[in-house]
Amino acid sequence: MIAAISVVSNTSIPTNLTVISCIKSKKPPSKNPRNLNQTLKFLTKSGNLDEAIRLIESSPSKFTDPETYSQLLHSCISRKSLHHGQRVYKQLLKQEDSEKLLENHNLKSKLITLFSVCGELDEARIIFENAVENEGVPESVWVAMAIGYSKNGFLREALLVYVEMLWNCMEPGNFAFSTALKACADLKELWVGRGVHAQVVKSSEGPDQVVNNSLLRLYTQCECFDEVLKVFDQMPERNIASWNSLISGFVKEDKLGEALDVFRRMQREGVGFSWVTLTTILPICARVTALCSGKRDTCANC
Repeated sequence: MIAAISVVSNTSIPTNLTVISCIKSKKPPSKNPRNLNQTLKFLTKSGNLDEAIRLIESSPSKFTDPETYSQLLHSCISRKSLHHGQRVYKQLLKQEDSEKLLENHNLKSKLITLFSVCGELDEARIIFENAVENEGVPESVWVAMAIGYSKNGFLREALLVYVEMLWNCMEPGNFAFSTALKACADLKELWVGRGVHAQVVKSSEGPDQVVNNSLLRLYTQCECFDEVLKVFDQMPERNIASWNSLISGFVKEDKLGEALDVFRRMQREGVGFSWVTLTTILPICARVTALCSGKRDTCANC
């Protein structure tokens, strides 16, 4: 609800009256393209998707900028609103220059993501296949499809998209690496994961924190503790997820003392901890306490 504005005579108060008056009175907005875009931007940001899409439907020729549709699709994705997303897509197809609009790679990625998060993988795949028929398709389009499969539990299909990307002579970046490594970790596909790791090492981009954390998770899931330590030691920056992976690795190796040492080191270095850290550490503390108690009882009976 927008608060009432009291205007004193001879006083200028800057405010977006065009937007507010359109919403309150529900009168048709000004046909001025600049005002229309301001109104649409306001409606989209405030989450009023029905009004935003209705505005485009009432004046489709006024909205030909790909960024306009990209922002709308982003709102549909964040709300997982398939109904609104389909209406936006319908308006895209109705545009006179729809083919040119749909050549925009950012829009393609958003559409693939929209249909994927809403469980419409067949529709996402159709858009993806139409996109990759052309040359020069960026990494974001491939990764959007791979993430779509991954989030819906189709991990092997996600890896196949990554492989297909390589077959098409696309050089993967950190976005693609982290997606492929996550699928490998969930599937415990160690050898495939090692292959992706080799590509990370050869990449001119250099691994970012997300990729390094994905490597830690892969080797932790596959119980390759030497690799976990190696990756951790080589990381220029570490976050809570990095430390959690190291602690989990020690726990999997049943090295409880080392896991507690890592937790103490986190505290000394001023690293915060999460619920994941606590749910890993507390059972260790209980086990160590029980072991110490058992040793005291044994010594007392000697």
